[in-house]
Amino acid sequence: MIFAQGAMATDYGSAAGTPISSMVMVSFPDSSTTFQPPVDVAAVLDDARTASMIYINGRTSTNRPSARDEALALKRALSARKYLVDRGVSPLKVMVNFASAADYITENITPEGRYQNQRVEIELVYVPMF
Repeated sequence: MIFAQGAMATDYGSAAGTPISSMVMVSFPDSSTTFQPPVDVAAVLDDARTASMIYINGRTSTNRPSARDEALALKRALSARKYLVDRGVSPLKVMVNFASAADYITENITPEGRYQNQRVEIELVYVPMF
């Protein structure tokens, strides 16, 4: 899921020095930590090397935090980080955060809702300097 692509614009006007962000989300099947972005998200992530900073948030769909689910959320975030670093993103640009049983983006009572909540959010921050 892609939320904003403002950073991809070529005409920043008077935005020089103003951070512009683009966010994508990738959902995971139950208990999975394999990062497999859909084609449209992969296309956005291909440009991640040019981002000034990247924030990755790993999430689960559980109702109560547990050590197991905290580890799962972290592994999801680290899987996304590895994907980016393997494609040339400097690891120094990537900040990782994680939480279980938090930050739902939709209801969490249906399989579809839980699938959407089992995700990583990747925010690409660009600072145009021209």
